[in-house]
Amino acid sequence: MLKRITLQLKDSIWVRPLVYCIISLAISLLVIYVDVELNDFLNNHIPRYLLTSVDLAHVILGTISAALVTMTTITFSTIMVVLTTYTSQFSPRILKGFLTKPSTMRVLGIFLGGFVYSILSLLFMRNSTIDNEVISATIGVLVAFICLGFFAYFIHNVASSIQVNNLLNQLSIDAINTVQREKDAYKSYKTKTVNIISKSVDYPDSLEVNGKTFGYIQLIDFQGLFSLAVENGYLIELNQHIGHYVTNKSKLLTIHHHGGKIDFDIHDYITIGDDRTSVQDVEFCLLKIVEIALRAISPGINDPNTAIDCIRFLRTPLTEALNERSNYIVFLDEKERDRLIKKQESTEQLLYTTFYQISHYGRQDVSILLAILDTLIFVANHSSHKIRMEIKAFIEYVTGKFDESLLEELDRKQVKKMLMQVDIVLEK
Repeated sequence: MLKRITLQLKDSIWVRPLVYCIISLAISLLVIYVDVELNDFLNNHIPRYLLTSVDLAHVILGTISAALVTMTTITFSTIMVVLTTYTSQFSPRILKGFLTKPSTMRVLGIFLGGFVYSILSLLFMRNSTIDNEVISATIGVLVAFICLGFFAYFIHNVASSIQVNNLLNQLSIDAINTVQREKDAYKSYKTKTVNIISKSVDYPDSLEVNGKTFGYIQLIDFQGLFSLAVENGYLIELNQHIGHYVTNKSKLLTIHHHGGKIDFDIHDYITIGDDRTSVQDVEFCLLKIVEIALRAISPGINDPNTAIDCIRFLRTPLTEALNERSNYIVFLDEKERDRLIKKQESTEQLLYTTFYQISHYGRQDVSILLAILDTLIFVANHSSHKIRMEIKAFIEYVTGKFDESLLEELDRKQVKKMLMQVDIVLEK
């Protein structure tokens, strides 16, 4: 439940700006109280050059509020330009990443918060209420300088965000963090990795549970399912991968039990939504990079160097994702009995999902082939012997996809050199 709420808040654009607006509201009320009620405090503790008349405060706060509205409008316009660039040049799947990026929402929140402070302070700047000099305008000027600094930061952030290498680096970091979160979550449990399921206890009955809606599996509450299995003596087998598209006819999980009525809501444990998310979905993180590569090698853009960069940035997250990879992860109770079986993509399937489109659409470009081979060699060199053998079989698939008739003699030498490195890695 907590992860579901966190996911909803993370995907909500309004949360961070709302927080800044509330903070600004509190600051404005505090400053107004000081101006109205604490005249002696202002005269005794605040330098005179920081105080202004009510009329001057009117002018300053009015100017600041108008300027902040303009800056906010420019910020929104810039965001829309960046989103258009992301859609046309990179991938529509990464739009949400920029739109909900903390730095982007922080800048927007600062601008909206500054406007809230200025307009609310302006509301209470009345000669009939305040007959002394005030500090509101000085605070308003300070807020304006802060907003100006964040505006410069926002422009720099936008300029950095549309640079493809910075974007690829961030996507790689997101993928690595997703893998690490998964590994950290498993540390709290006794687990084992297997390629074939063999139940430690025979259960006379089983119940297949379908979903009630359609969409992508965004989150699975492993802790909740494990607790449910332990408390009731079940063995729960997850039948779908994170990120798969399911309908109300799809079998989400199977509960093996010793009889009796089972009554629970499947959607308390499995979150299904319209979009894939990167919270638990490692494959989706990799596909974002893949989509940028596909867009780069398309005839309309024809930018193979960007595609090569994408393939290179796949190295580290793919190596982390394939580390100790197996078909199933089994959660054990204190008596070493199987309680929860998580199904995950095999090494072969993860490699295929990552590279089959790139190898298909780039099959006539030897530079793409060499980049893929180089990345697979790197991954194999940092993986177990079992993973290396599966990578070798996949390399044969990749090389078979490319059109050898288009290769010149020097191209064949380079490919042969790469394949020799594969043999060297496998001999380790």
